[in-house]
Amino acid sequence: MEMADLEKMYEKDLYPTVEKFLKTRKKCLAEYAGTELSLKRGKTSLRADVFGVSNQDEQFIYLCEGKKELKRRSFGKVVGEAVELLKYADYVYVFGSAKSFENEDLEDQISKCERLGIGVLSVNFNENGGVVNELLEARRNSVDKQDKKEVLLRVFVKDNDKPISEIIFQTAFEYVKLNCDIGDGMPCIRFIDVYNRIFSGEEFKERVRRVIGPHTLEPRDVRAEFQRGYGSSPDIRIDRKD
Repeated sequence: MEMADLEKMYEKDLYPTVEKFLKTRKKCLAEYAGTELSLKRGKTSLRADVFGVSNQDEQFIYLCEGKKELKRRSFGKVVGEAVELLKYADYVYVFGSAKSFENEDLEDQISKCERLGIGVLSVNFNENGGVVNELLEARRNSVDKQDKKEVLLRVFVKDNDKPISEIIFQTAFEYVKLNCDIGDGMPCIRFIDVYNRIFSGEEFKERVRRVIGPHTLEPRDVRAEFQRGYGSSPDIRIDRKD
């Protein structure tokens, strides 16, 4: 393969290669991993290049920021952006091409990452595809509970055209798993129990509006939205009297 072809592969596959690393090495769920996650807060615009959520004993958020070519100045910028991501993720990584890390001028930036607990990933390409080398493992970061819930919500509704319906469906599914003996029957749960599990606090309601746009989020309106989204589904039975 010609060098020019490898360069084109780099441009096209750098983010997906890091995304694959999160899925295979960090056990992130395929449906909750991707690229270009917006974390916009008010007038502040912030975006993670690659993201993933693992769900083993608990949910862990991974956010990654990188560039194909990292030089001393550009690496410093990437690290600065990664520092902002520490507010929203359990684990934060910076990444770049393997060739970039041959530059000794980057050693002080890597040392800075180590002090901050930010991980470092080196991405190399050959004829067989991309390979990620974890040069520095990220440390577990402390994240505000409400900030973490907002990021998880942003991951969940990304590219979703019916976010309220999906939020209710997913929460109901998790509620059933935790509270119902499914057996051979069809478990039934009250909508208001699911609603209260999500919208128990006014602060989180405001965060939901910040993510999905203006919405009343009153129980009647949320229920109507869910029924529009799932009322004709063959997998769900909605008893409108309860």
